[in-house]
Amino acid sequence: MIKQKHKLIGFLIVLFLLSRYLMAQDITLLNQKERNWLAEHPAPLRVGITMIPNQVLTGKKGEYSGFSIDLFKMIEKQIGRPFAYVYFQRWDALIDAARKKQIDIIFSAQKTPSRLSYLDFTDTVLVQQNKIIVNIDNDRFTSISSLFGHRVAVTSGSAIEEFLRYNYPQLKIVKAEDELEVLRLVSMQKADAAVSELVRASYYMKQYDLGNLRIAGDLGYDYHLRIASRRDQPMLNVILSKIVSALPQDQIDALRLKWGYIKDEVVFFDKQMMIYIALVFGTILPFSFYLYRVNRRLEREIVSRKEALEKVVKMRRSRLNQMSEIISMIAHQWKQPLNNLSLFNMQIILKYQKGKLDDEAIKYFQENSQKQIALMSSTINDFKDFFKVEEEKRCFNVTETIENLLNILSPVFQKDEIVIDISYDTNSAYKVIGYSNALLQILLNIVNNAKDALIEKKDAGDRRIAILLYQEEEHVIISIEDNAGGIPDEIIDRVFDPYFSTKKKNGTGLGLYMAKTILEEQMEGYIDVQNSAKGALFTIRLKKHN
Repeated sequence: MIKQKHKLIGFLIVLFLLSRYLMAQDITLLNQKERNWLAEHPAPLRVGITMIPNQVLTGKKGEYSGFSIDLFKMIEKQIGRPFAYVYFQRWDALIDAARKKQIDIIFSAQKTPSRLSYLDFTDTVLVQQNKIIVNIDNDRFTSISSLFGHRVAVTSGSAIEEFLRYNYPQLKIVKAEDELEVLRLVSMQKADAAVSELVRASYYMKQYDLGNLRIAGDLGYDYHLRIASRRDQPMLNVILSKIVSALPQDQIDALRLKWGYIKDEVVFFDKQMMIYIALVFGTILPFSFYLYRVNRRLEREIVSRKEALEKVVKMRRSRLNQMSEIISMIAHQWKQPLNNLSLFNMQIILKYQKGKLDDEAIKYFQENSQKQIALMSSTINDFKDFFKVEEEKRCFNVTETIENLLNILSPVFQKDEIVIDISYDTNSAYKVIGYSNALLQILLNIVNNAKDALIEKKDAGDRRIAILLYQEEEHVIISIEDNAGGIPDEIIDRVFDPYFSTKKKNGTGLGLYMAKTILEEQMEGYIDVQNSAKGALFTIRLKKHN
């Protein structure tokens, strides 16, 4: 009887392990298209790595270990082929190699606007909190704002550097080769503070006896680290994303615990408890879990396709609305020349009927009708390339884009009694790299929104839009301010959200969202909005081209 009981328990345990194996194989199975892509790229995929405790560590014999190395070993089993690891001494050298397509994958990276131009990312594999670290003898600094005007050390080319430069220009950024050098600068008081993730900082402090450092506060910017791959190989990202999302969560948690990224309490079960767990998991739960995963996958697919369809419809409506506005502008600018041509025709017909049609009348008609036709032709030239997609970035002067904007808008704004004031130094060249047409559409969208607000909230004679163009050390700045009273405080933080619109009619909520997306992902720029004493103030920052 006891032997039969042991055999039954053994059978249930084997069934449990087999079901778990089959589930894992089914979840991570690549489709034929993905397998074909791997077959067409037989050379080992190059994974760029660098020393980042405890993600990547190097041994005395040159071997690699760490959270990311173990993670890639799990991925290797899924795709059935090894990776080729390419080691870089510095993080910025690794990033530069990715930008130049010298490697295929980055072992772990933070998704930033600048990196999206050449990298695709999987879902998050590791979350890390970044802390402000100072010398133990320094008690002045308790937050990032207390460091304004002081030296903050960061790793060159890191996401932290990009985040601090954009969000806290008041800081004096000190760049270092790696995080060890960052901490040493603070330890030797050559920098007032550093920003680092705790696991890395703890490793270096222990290994290099940096005991005179302490945590001053939380930066409020966490790393959501993902596996990155070349953007010109989208199928590689699909494969990596599918495998990462399918890896069993308990294995990922165990990996995080192993390398110090989770401090959960380990629970050990006795033999009796293990038997009960095996009985339950070996019979019912594997199949329930499998069905749950399939249903969740189908639900996500349905939601994703529905959202994609809605997005296409709304973007198409936004485009049609924009085209309608452009056609209205052309019609308004053609109205006066057409009226003049009609008058010239009436004059020439009357002179002919009265027998007074002479050479002077013909000359007058010819010269003035040609002027009106030239004016209409100029209007068409201003608008004909408006929706043309520029395939390559180029260097252009922002002042020319603003002048084109004025040529388009001035007649319409004169009709609505809106004054546009433009201010910039005529002796300066405001040159940037990007897409001049895209910038023109962004400016037109912002100014048209200001026009609608002025018409709705302001009396005639007090409608004004001020455009100010100036330069800082690394950026060209465009500020657009109206005097319509501003955006309500309860919604100002949502104006760049997709599909959010304050317009009651014909508002798709995509204009400012697309403006922000194009600026950040395609032109290395930024846009923000705040309320001034007069009204809404939009500020666009573009990287200056020297």
